[in-house]
Amino acid sequence: MEKVIEVNDMSFGYTQESVLDHVTFFVEKGDFAVVIGDNGVGKSTMVKLLLGVLKPTSGEIRVGGKKLVSISKTNIGYLPQNGGSRAAAFPATCEEIVMSSLYKKIGFARFPGKAHRAKVLEALTSVDMQDKRRALIGELSGGQQQRVMLARVLAGDPEVLILDEPTVGVDAESVDRLLHILHHLNIEKGVTIVMVTHDIEKVGPYANRVLCLSEGACREEALPQATIVHAHAHSHAHGSAEHVHCANCNHAENGAPAHDAKHCAECSHCGAFHEHIHSHPHHGQHGHADTDGKGAK
Repeated sequence: MEKVIEVNDMSFGYTQESVLDHVTFFVEKGDFAVVIGDNGVGKSTMVKLLLGVLKPTSGEIRVGGKKLVSISKTNIGYLPQNGGSRAAAFPATCEEIVMSSLYKKIGFARFPGKAHRAKVLEALTSVDMQDKRRALIGELSGGQQQRVMLARVLAGDPEVLILDEPTVGVDAESVDRLLHILHHLNIEKGVTIVMVTHDIEKVGPYANRVLCLSEGACREEALPQATIVHAHAHSHAHGSAEHVHCANCNHAENGAPAHDAKHCAECSHCGAFHEHIHSHPHHGQHGHADTDGKGAK
């Protein structure tokens, strides 16, 4: 698989004391990787380093095979924590918020064209917010605001999404909808996702890799037991989709367990285990151990 992010022997400290010490890991194209760890271990620092906001004290970060200089020169999209609530103070509609991400393409003092407006509608539709496109973002719930901010990122067609605890301050139902959207972006659009989270039990079923930060180091852990994820043919409220293999299927080996609807993130989201159509065996969870070549120091 293609490596889209490579962190090689990287160290960083705000003072003489290191926050991250000789960290090495990589993220492959199509991964849904979650980054976990206790408060204060450097998760937000890691995000800033991956975005090029901070520079490593030593070592390097490579994105798409090239040394990272600035996020503006990459295909990375970034969704911060509580991004929607920050935008809520602006008297702008959802359309205007998403359109703002296209200003560089539109050009200075120029009006958006038909193609730009179509791109905005496409992005809002992908997060199920097209019906709210003319609503002021300050009028929306926290979960809806976060989805609009995700649409703003998606309008730029990122190949990699980095999300810094996007579910903080969002109600449980909105978290489910956001994870469902991210799952389909990962599976159907092939978007690589790196998400910092404290809620591994909630996010775990959608992920195929877990990176744990602890005491300045980064190591890879197996997914929590009984987490199985799969995108599959279904016949529920949001339409019919062809079978596509999830990230875990792509990494799975022969003999992986068959699909189990009771532990399937998609079935759980739909809330209708028995309405789904499963016409052939499916792969399930395949956690990576530290020895699989992706493990970190």
